Amino acid sequence: MKKFLFLTLCLFFTNILVFSIPTINISESSLNQELNIEMKLYRLKLDQKGHILSFELFDSRTKKFNLVYEYISDSFDVLDPNTLEEILPVDYYYTIPDNQSYIEINYLFPGGGRKTYRFYNDPNYHFDVEFDGINAFISIPSISFSDGIRYDKNVFVSYINKSPLTGVALDATLALHLPNNVELNQNNYLFKVNGRNNIVTSYLGPTKKIFIRETFGHIEEGNIYSNIITLMKDLGKFGFFSNIFYWFVSFFWWLFKVTGNFGWAIILFTLIVNAILFPIYGRQKKSAIEMRKLQPEIDKIRKKYKNPQKQQEETLKLYKEKGVNPASGCLTSLIPLPIMIILWQVIYYFEGSYAYNPHFIFWNDLSVGGFGANFPLLLIAIIASLINALLMSQDARTAWTSVIMSVVFPFILIGLPVGVFVYYAMNSIIQTFLTFVYNKIYKVKGITVRELFGLGAKPIRR
Repeated sequence: MKKFLFLTLCLFFTNILVFSIPTINISESSLNQELNIEMKLYRLKLDQKGHILSFELFDSRTKKFNLVYEYISDSFDVLDPNTLEEILPVDYYYTIPDNQSYIEINYLFPGGGRKTYRFYNDPNYHFDVEFDGINAFISIPSISFSDGIRYDKNVFVSYINKSPLTGVALDATLALHLPNNVELNQNNYLFKVNGRNNIVTSYLGPTKKIFIRETFGHIEEGNIYSNIITLMKDLGKFGFFSNIFYWFVSFFWWLFKVTGNFGWAIILFTLIVNAILFPIYGRQKKSAIEMRKLQPEIDKIRKKYKNPQKQQEETLKLYKEKGVNPASGCLTSLIPLPIMIILWQVIYYFEGSYAYNPHFIFWNDLSVGGFGANFPLLLIAIIASLINALLMSQDARTAWTSVIMSVVFPFILIGLPVGVFVYYAMNSIIQTFLTFVYNKIYKVKGITVRELFGLGAKPIRR
């Protein structure tokens, strides 16, 4: 037992510590004088003049990059404070640390000024822009038209719901914390820098509170995160129902912070929520078992009375005699349904982040999907669902319907990320365990594999 606990602890800590983040891919085009940067969650192009030419976000569901920003003279351009003419850099260079945690691009200006982009290789969709030794106005980029822009003092937000060109759903947000207040000049959004260490904290990614909070929550000046959320609400985002959803999201994120691993967080999340719903599942299972016990008598009523109305009258009379309320099972089954839908969305909420997860058991990347990656979980889910089907059935005909669904449904989900499939497989195990427990409590037996195939009782060996 001690050896088992020791090995379990070793495995747990190894899963946290062994971690190799996705690499940063970078290429330079001498023909177009462009710098191409690609990470797991986004890619962008910059030119030698310090402009972000394009910014694309990776959609893990479609496996495609979607364009959210294109340069229109607004990419943190350095403008002369008197004429507002752009001041161009004279040189540039970039560096990447050995741990691939970020890429830094430095643009050098006349007189010793410097503009630095630092794009982080993590799941939080953030980057910094620093201006050092520059006295100028800086243009503020946006990803939407004026109706999708809000600002308050030194906080700027731009939101886009879908691409105006292709109609592709984007739901993307650009949020900026600036060193000085926003100024509007002929429909151009600007802010001023003067001296050293003028840093713009930037977020450009899907409209998700958790990652916005990770980017701005640590800033001590005022409550920048709350200001951004207020501006987003003014744009129609984060209503009342999203608060309920984000309670679950925040709880899951807290579990990830505690465990340091999305795999363990998913397992704990599934266990805890099912434990909370245990009494409701109990009533649901009890109702189902009571209905199963009455099924032979209901079949007799159907054979005895051919008139549907008479069948209904006699069936209701039977329910009353036995003290069974068939509606109670339906009502209790409806309660967990919206919660389970929310949980599914919570697990899917972090699908892009799974690429930055430490090693989990034998998965290096929980964001990948497909047959090869999900095969072990597929087997677990099918076996658990098959056992559950046998435990819940009283005859072979009913069992076969459940068995077919148990085998087919996991294959429909095979393309999901491993992280999402971990949740599905874990939930299948829990539901099977609950069925087994309640069968024991109410002394109900399912059918055996031999009965499923119509082989009868197992022969006695002499």
